[in-house]
Amino acid sequence: MSAVRAIGLMSGTSCDGVDALLVELAHVDERHEPRVLGHSHVPFPTQLRAELRDPTELTLRRVAELHFELPQLYHAAVQGLPQWRSAAVCGMHGQTVWHAPPSHGVPVSNTLQLGSSGTLAHLLGMPVVGDMRGADLARGGEGAPIAPFSHWFFTPPSSRTRLVVNVGGIANYTCVTPEVEHVTAADVGPGMMITDALARHVSRGALDCDHDGELSEGGDIDRAVVDFILGHPFFRRAAPRSTGREDFGGGFVAALLVRFGGLEGATLLRSSLWATATAIVQAAREQARPIDEILLTGGGARHPGLREMVAEQAAPIPVLVHDAGVFAPEHHEPAAMALIAARTLARLPSSLPRVTGAREAAILGHVHW
Repeated sequence: MSAVRAIGLMSGTSCDGVDALLVELAHVDERHEPRVLGHSHVPFPTQLRAELRDPTELTLRRVAELHFELPQLYHAAVQGLPQWRSAAVCGMHGQTVWHAPPSHGVPVSNTLQLGSSGTLAHLLGMPVVGDMRGADLARGGEGAPIAPFSHWFFTPPSSRTRLVVNVGGIANYTCVTPEVEHVTAADVGPGMMITDALARHVSRGALDCDHDGELSEGGDIDRAVVDFILGHPFFRRAAPRSTGREDFGGGFVAALLVRFGGLEGATLLRSSLWATATAIVQAAREQARPIDEILLTGGGARHPGLREMVAEQAAPIPVLVHDAGVFAPEHHEPAAMALIAARTLARLPSSLPRVTGAREAAILGHVHW
C-alpha cells in the first residue's frame, strides 16, 4: 500500500482542549514509526471545561448542543496544522462523557463520545472516521483502551519488552511485545484526573493543574490518602477493565476531601501523584514478561514529580519520556486516531481482542464522507 497522510484528533478525560496531529504513514499494514508533519492544540473555553468535567449535570438539550458545537473547535485545531489539506482522512475520537463497559456490570454496555463526525466532515471537506469505540463494545469488549494497537504498530520490531504508559486524566498501559498476539493493555487507574481536581481545589479555581509541580512541591506523602485512592473498587476488578470520570471524577474527589481536606494542599497533591505512580509500577511488575523499559507519554509525562516517583518505584527499570515523534506526550493519542482512521479507510481492523475482551477484532468507527 502507498503512503497516506492522516489527521488525528483527541480530546481526552483531562477536558483541557483538543490536540490535532498530521502524520504520514508509509503504509497502513506494516509496523513502522510514521513522520509527524504538524501538531496543534486548541484549548477549551473555561465554561466548556467545567461542563465536560461533570457531564452528569448536563441536560439532554445541552448534550445535543455540544455534539454539534465541538466539531467547530476540532475544525479550528485542524486548521492550525500545516498542509492539513494534504490529508486523505481525519480520525476524530470525540469527547467521552460516559463509559459503562461490561466490567461495570451494566445490563447493556454503552459509551458516549460527543462530536458529530458528519459535521466535521462537511467543515473539512474530507472523510472523517468517528464513533471509534462502538464496534468493540458490540463484540463484547470494553471499548478501551483504544490506543494499544497503535503503540504496537508504531514501535519498531525488537526483542525488548516495553511498557508504554499514557498518563492523561486516566492512565493506561500497553505492554508492547515482539508479537502482537502477546500484547497486553489495560487502564491503570487515575492519571492526572484526581491531581488536577485537587489543584483546582487548592488554588480556589485559579489553576487547572499542578503546572511543573509547583503546587505539590514540598508536600509529604500521606499513606492514608494513597490507600484511599488505591482502595477504590476499580483496582479489584478483573481484567479486562477500563475506567473513567464515572469512577475517579468529581464525586470521588469530593469524598476524598471530606476525609482529608484538612491536610496541606501540597500533601494532598503529592499523595495523589504517588498513588498514580504506584499503580503504574504495579502494572509493570504484574506483566508476564520482564519489562525492559517504561515509556511515559500523555500530558502527565510532563510532570517532573510524577516522573521522579515512577522512576523511584520502578528502579532499576529505565523510565523514559520522548520529546519528539509519535510517542511525544502531546502526539501519541491523536497519532492513534490517525492510524485508526487510515486503517478503517483501508478496511483493516485496529482493535486487539486480547486487550478489550472482545470476541473478535473490529474495523473501528464509521466514515462520514
